[in-house]
Amino acid sequence: MGKLSFFFVGLLAVASVAAGRFERSVFEATRLKRDATMRCCNDGFETSEVHAKFVEIRAACMGELDLGEIPHEELVKNREHLNCITECIAKKEGIADENGALLHTDLAKVVLEHMSTIEWKVPLAEGFIQQCFDEVELTDGAFVPSDEAKCNPEGFDFVFCLWRQFTLACPEEYRDDSDKCVELREKLANKEDVSGLHDDIEAAE
Repeated sequence: MGKLSFFFVGLLAVASVAAGRFERSVFEATRLKRDATMRCCNDGFETSEVHAKFVEIRAACMGELDLGEIPHEELVKNREHLNCITECIAKKEGIADENGALLHTDLAKVVLEHMSTIEWKVPLAEGFIQQCFDEVELTDGAFVPSDEAKCNPEGFDFVFCLWRQFTLACPEEYRDDSDKCVELREKLANKEDVSGLHDDIEAAE
C-alpha cells in the first residue's frame, strides 16, 4: 500500500473520531483498532497493514499540534482539533496545499486505487468521490483561516462524506442488520448526528 493510501485510510480513522465513534485506544495505544461502526458493513475491510504507519503520522501530528495531553473526551468533542489533525496528516502525505486544501486530482487517484481492491466499491467510487468533492466545495470552498478556525475542514469533511456514502451503499450480503446498525444507517441517510451510537454498537456485538 503506497504512501498516499496510508493518508486515505488514516483520514478514514480520523473521520470516525468526529462522530464520537472511535475507541479511546486509537489515541492511547500503539495499535489502530477497527471502529465499531465499520462492523455494520462486514465486507472484509481491514486496516492492519496501515496500523504502524498511521500511528506514527498521527502521533507526530498530535505532538506538533500540542494535542497529545488532551483527554480523549475533550479531543473528540472539539471539531477544530479534528480538522487540524486531518490537515496535518494531509500535508505530511503531500495531498494538501499550504492552506490545507486537498489536491483533488491526486486524492481521487489514491481513493480509486484503494477501492479497486474492494469489488463492490469499484463501480461506486468515482461517483461518490465527485459527490463528496462537490459537497466540500459548497461547505468549505470559501474557507479562510481565523482565530476561531485555523485549520481547513475540507479534508475531514471529504473523508467523512465518503465513509457515509459507502456505509449507506453497503451490499445486503455484508450488512449487519442489528437494530443499532439499522439506526446508524437511518441517521446517516437523514444526515443526523450519530455520535451516540458507538457504545451501543460495540455492546451489541
